[in-house]
Amino acid sequence: MTSEVVLRPYEGMFLAFNKEARKTHEYLEEHIRALLEKAGAKPVRFERWDQRQLAYEIKGQREGLFYLCYFEAKPESIATLRREAELSELVLRMLVLALERIPTEDEVRKRSSTAEEAMREGEELRGEGGFDGGGDRRRGRGGRGGDRSAPPSQGAPAVDGVEA
Repeated sequence: MTSEVVLRPYEGMFLAFNKEARKTHEYLEEHIRALLEKAGAKPVRFERWDQRQLAYEIKGQREGLFYLCYFEAKPESIATLRREAELSELVLRMLVLALERIPTEDEVRKRSSTAEEAMREGEELRGEGGFDGGGDRRRGRGGRGGDRSAPPSQGAPAVDGVEA
């Protein structure tokens, strides 16, 4: 009797080092694909997202480039992927979610447009002082109090969808 290798579907969001992204996007994409393959994952869909300003500095960077990847892998290979991403000088952060199935391109496109609309609404609300409580964070009088400009401590919850 042969044991069947069971691959689970995953969604991975990779935050890449900005200065390298300015040189060549292809190099970063190849690097992330190589990390996936080294961990035994099989990429199904891979796309480059926007370059964004980060909520706080990560490894000396204020901006980063996001890559969304859907892949299949053995559950035990995710630990290897996390370790390889942590050792990479080009990947600032990575978040991997287990899925029931990999969404179709139409489902991804619809979800992305909904997320962009929500983000635009949030930016409009922040500009009016309604989203973040209207306080002045620089003086510690933000909507939830305290100085929120400092990076979270080790083991903090995910910030802006990127795992700490």
